[in-house]
Amino acid sequence: MLLAVTSLLAFLFGLASGLPRERDANLVRIVVPLLPPQVTIDGRGRETEIIRAAFAAQAPQVRVEFHVMPFTRHWQAYRDDERFTAVSTVPRDVELAGARSDVYVRYQNGIFFRRTEFPNGLGASPLQQLGQLRLVSFAGSTVVLPQLRPLSERARFYIERADQRAHSVMFADRFVDAVIADELIFDHYTREGIAQGAALDTNAIAFAPIFCPTPYQLVFRDFARRETFNRGLQKIKANGVLRRINRAYRQQRSIGRISQPPRGCPS
Repeated sequence: MLLAVTSLLAFLFGLASGLPRERDANLVRIVVPLLPPQVTIDGRGRETEIIRAAFAAQAPQVRVEFHVMPFTRHWQAYRDDERFTAVSTVPRDVELAGARSDVYVRYQNGIFFRRTEFPNGLGASPLQQLGQLRLVSFAGSTVVLPQLRPLSERARFYIERADQRAHSVMFADRFVDAVIADELIFDHYTREGIAQGAALDTNAIAFAPIFCPTPYQLVFRDFARRETFNRGLQKIKANGVLRRINRAYRQQRSIGRISQPPRGCPS
């Protein structure tokens, strides 16, 4: 497993180091995180569909090239390598030089747990309840979800893993009691694990979307590119393309929600 992960990371960073240095006015190179089904290893997924659709709507001559890296590492790659035109999946609290786009995607983070262990859910104060559990979360979660910072210090057990496939494995092996993750990502890896023989049943797992949806933006080095993307994004919002993309991925979910996201979340 370690060898496979090491080889994957070497491959991903090899892609970046092999970027040509010449500039192409019609090429946009975007560094993106590996978070299927939001972004897959081959540069597909919900996020990349949205980005491609926005550029196609406003500037069909633009070619979009995605470079996939581990989550949080992709921010550093953008900082370090000016050959990247832009970086995706940037939360508002992460400072990066450049021009920020409008919000183009939101992740619904929450808690996954076994229904038999919490038949009445996590109660009115789920973060208090989580302090008694063994937890795994995604890398950078205390940046994306600042309310987790106190929990990470007082939980019975708390660990972060960048490879979110490990979340489903740890949950299946009962190494952790609950998982803090995006709804689509954990669902994807759990279904993948079941297909490979993992002892999991999606009907026995519940999802509590206790956090407001996390808004993400692109950061562009070039103001004009940002403006092109924003105008395209507005077009796909208006013509229903964005809604259709989001609906198609939501319909793939197999793990049911026990509640709705909190009220009064920022738009």
